Amino acid sequence: MIIHLEQALFKDPLPVFRQVSDDACRALGRILGEGADVHRCLAAQALGRIGGEAAIQPLIDALLDEDEDVRTDAAEALARRPDPRARQQLFENLLGDPCAEVKLAAIEALVNLRDPALVPWLRRMVVGRDAESTWDEQEFHASGWDDWVDIQIRSVNALAEMGVGEAVPEIIAAMADENAQDMSETAFKAFARLGGPGIEALARMLDGTSPRLRRRAAATLAAIRSGDAADHCSRALSDGDPSVRLAALRGLAAWAPDDPRLEPLFADADETVRAEVIALCAEQHSHRLPAALDDISTNVKIAALEAVARYSDRFDDDALVAATRDGLTGETAAAAARALAALAPDAAVVDLATLLHDGAQPLAARLGALQGLAAIGGDAAVTALIAVLDDEARPIRLEVMPALANLARQDAVWPNRAGAALLEALKGRYQPEEAVEEVAAAPTVEPIAPVRAPELSQTSTLNAILADVPEARETLNLPGDGVALTAMDMERLALAKRLKKGKKRMSLTPNVVRHEDIRRFAARVLGDLAQEDVAQQLALALTDADGEVRQAAAESLACIGSELDPLSRDVAHAIQMVLATADRDLKLPLVRALAACEGGDTAETLRGYLRDEDSFLRSEAIRGLAKLNLFDPKIEGLLGDPDPSVRLCAAETMAAAAGAERVIPILVEFAVAFEGYHGKAAARLLRGLNGDKASRLFLELLGDPSRKRIWAVAIEALGELNEHIG
Repeated sequence: MIIHLEQALFKDPLPVFRQVSDDACRALGRILGEGADVHRCLAAQALGRIGGEAAIQPLIDALLDEDEDVRTDAAEALARRPDPRARQQLFENLLGDPCAEVKLAAIEALVNLRDPALVPWLRRMVVGRDAESTWDEQEFHASGWDDWVDIQIRSVNALAEMGVGEAVPEIIAAMADENAQDMSETAFKAFARLGGPGIEALARMLDGTSPRLRRRAAATLAAIRSGDAADHCSRALSDGDPSVRLAALRGLAAWAPDDPRLEPLFADADETVRAEVIALCAEQHSHRLPAALDDISTNVKIAALEAVARYSDRFDDDALVAATRDGLTGETAAAAARALAALAPDAAVVDLATLLHDGAQPLAARLGALQGLAAIGGDAAVTALIAVLDDEARPIRLEVMPALANLARQDAVWPNRAGAALLEALKGRYQPEEAVEEVAAAPTVEPIAPVRAPELSQTSTLNAILADVPEARETLNLPGDGVALTAMDMERLALAKRLKKGKKRMSLTPNVVRHEDIRRFAARVLGDLAQEDVAQQLALALTDADGEVRQAAAESLACIGSELDPLSRDVAHAIQMVLATADRDLKLPLVRALAACEGGDTAETLRGYLRDEDSFLRSEAIRGLAKLNLFDPKIEGLLGDPDPSVRLCAAETMAAAAGAERVIPILVEFAVAFEGYHGKAAARLLRGLNGDKASRLFLELLGDPSRKRIWAVAIEALGELNEHIG
């Protein structure tokens, strides 16, 4: 009598899974003891992922494997699944194994066991290469890298992880060794974890002469969330070097921005410190912001204005509004515009609109005004923004359209003015300018013609210089008839002159036709407005004469389709009409959008692209049919598609749509196909379906010597399928 698997799992899932994992561990243990080296490595890794009673002894035995990679993988697996039974052998590997990777993994495993016997050895290893530890000297001479540095670093970290404060002197000694690798970064992090002794070591470094070490000590101390460490921050916050004060400020502000010791930094002598403390602590010390608006430093003023914008709800002060309005000129204009919009939105509209519409103002200032108006919203702000849809400055045009789209999306009423303006821009109708100015095409660089020697005298221009200074010729010991230039010299001189003349500069902004630019970007941002009439207008734009408008409209339709599902039959019809003649780039978003459309022939159109020569279109067709909850039998055939992305897409669709019992054997064979290219991905899919049954099938593969070529895939899959056990 066969018991249905799902029923068994429902009644008592853990024993079923445990039995499967134990069977997997036994099979993997046999491979770990007898298999090929690559299979032994993979088996050790899989056993580490599975864990459980049956996994430990094979891993302990593998610590004596002849292959150092296997020993390393076994030690790393035991680090993931610490077990006291492995303690003795791990110590033997730590001290007697010549391979550095094995030693590192053994340290990791012993630390996870919290074995106190490890501490004396770690302290010895921090100081230097220990005489009682076996080491591969030949490896050092062959590679040029001393692997003992890695052992030292891991030992320091291990001591910190185990909280061994008594090891601070050894760590300081290692850091002070001028002939060794720089250990300061590792040491500082360790001190932060070692409590009182580590804090005292860091505090002593604040008295040193090196600004670099003081800065790192200050940053570490300030980040330690304890009163003992914070007590030492006062010295760092008053250090004579601004970089040290900055380090302490950043560390302390990250967890205690209201600490009263930070407030004096608002009046620090260094402008960078003043600006930084405003950026980090303005919320807790907002009363310092009005004074900061009068700072002599522009950077400090900008930081203060940005903070005012963030915390505007704390202020109700006409004087502050006036000071912010005064900042609407020069380098502070952009930040002042955003701050004014937050402080006094109703009163700011006129000022910001005036700044935005003034083409003579710096671009950054106008963008700040635009952002302020976008934050304010409302009819007056929308009107001001619509007026710059066709602005001469391209950054203004590109910034205003997403701003209008965002306002249109936030408006509870549809249609609204912001959305209507974008739809009109898509059609090429926008105000205030009706005449469209075209920017001249970028100049081309003329090719360099063959160089011919010019008809120049055979003496250099040095003669002309020397003619005015007769004594120079005698001083330089030059011939009386001048310095003759060879034919090669003359040719190089002519080439240099021509290259200098033909040199061109590339513009940082593209030369575009303004009205085309507006329509293209309008088509792109309209994808943020999931409205049926927007989809209708974008569908009409699919036949536009401008290819970029068509492309943007198709991509926007795909975006709308992901939110507004289904799209109307009219939109579906328009998409299908264009698909017949569209190029590959246009077809991709159109097929994606078609999957969101209603209509009886939509599915048939998508099925037609399952055999398209373009792999991206095949993948989109699979996803589209899955979105419509239509599983086509042809999808199973695509598990053997030449393109890996199509194969994986088909597998994911089958796992989600088809019956689990039928799909599991198919996905197991898919996992081992194509040299196991999709092995891990297929195992993750199988784990979500029925990991027990899939594991049994992979175990059968491991029992078939004729399929040894795919054992590696089966081993990794077993680790993936059973990782939650143990």
